[in-house]
Amino acid sequence: MLVNFLISAVAFLAVLTVIVFVHEMGHYLVARWNGVAIQIFSIGFGRELMGFTDRHGTRWRISAIPLGGYVRFVGDMNATSATPDHDLIANASPALKQRLFVNKNVWQRIAVVFAGPAANVIFTFIILYALLTGFG
Repeated sequence: MLVNFLISAVAFLAVLTVIVFVHEMGHYLVARWNGVAIQIFSIGFGRELMGFTDRHGTRWRISAIPLGGYVRFVGDMNATSATPDHDLIANASPALKQRLFVNKNVWQRIAVVFAGPAANVIFTFIILYALLTGFG
């Protein structure tokens, strides 16, 4: 009984991690294409377990609580991108100011926000197509 529960919990977390990764990658790719500076790409919340920083300055990390994830843009106070860091925005260099999410035009911001759910929809169609062609 306990073994079945543990197998189900691990399977749930594995599927959730893939779904979250695809969702956050949608936000990340469209933000990068629109020239938004990205600080963190995280799978999971809380304390960082492992990670690395890429050549663009983005910290890629896997965190302790595997129940979600986020993309944090430079200039955000927290992972929700709902509260801008006004001090950082005011003191940013002109080159950085044009790369901040809050300074992008409304259509670019809409595209970045919409990209996460759109990535999940596209991923769903890919999985369904693969199942259809593989199993008929």
